[in-house]
Amino acid sequence: MQNVFIISEYQFPYDYKFPGQASDEKILFVVRENRIMLVVRLLGVILTALLVAILGWWLAEVIISFSSSAAALLRLVSLILATGFGLIGYWWLSLLWRKSICIITNKRLTKFIYTTPFNRHNLSLPLDQIVDTGSYTKGFTQALFKLGTFTARSAAASSGVASEEESLGMDKRINRKYFYIENVACAEDLQHYVTKLLSAFRQYHDYLPTFRPFLPHLKGEARKAFMKQFPDYWS
Repeated sequence: MQNVFIISEYQFPYDYKFPGQASDEKILFVVRENRIMLVVRLLGVILTALLVAILGWWLAEVIISFSSSAAALLRLVSLILATGFGLIGYWWLSLLWRKSICIITNKRLTKFIYTTPFNRHNLSLPLDQIVDTGSYTKGFTQALFKLGTFTARSAAASSGVASEEESLGMDKRINRKYFYIENVACAEDLQHYVTKLLSAFRQYHDYLPTFRPFLPHLKGEARKAFMKQFPDYWS
């Protein structure tokens, strides 16, 4: 099986492996943030690098009448800083985007979030703990790029009892009450799929290993025609 963190584009069949995966755990869908979000962040890095270079050259023009050697040095330093910032920023953001993923299996929802290229935290929500799901568009960026957010609420969220993380003042997005998959183009379809998965989990638990995986780009008759190639799956 392939390492799930190094795949550039995920395609069915999801023959990947992730840390902590149980021997009988099957991947039904794997996704990362829409690529447009990476492009937006990279544009921010490029613009910042250009700003550093322009500022350096402008300051060099200011002091050139006092010291031409200092002005030349300032131009060189600003160019090095801008180039270094751009290259490191591109590498950093690209790696975080590639390695931060969300996975739906026949047992749970799980995601790996990289805060640096070397550090991550893992969040999981078992299917038997999910009480409801939702999808919505949040903010101008998601509306502009037609993206959405999928969320699943756990039983702990409806109990009225604060989690340990929340009592310590941590962000609700990283506690165990809510599970978010943000900035994806298939949020609403994903919600419908997870609803069907939960129904199957409660009524046909023994058949979950062959439950139909989520195919976000195929709908209706096109999906049925495609799945005829895989008669072992059902939904």
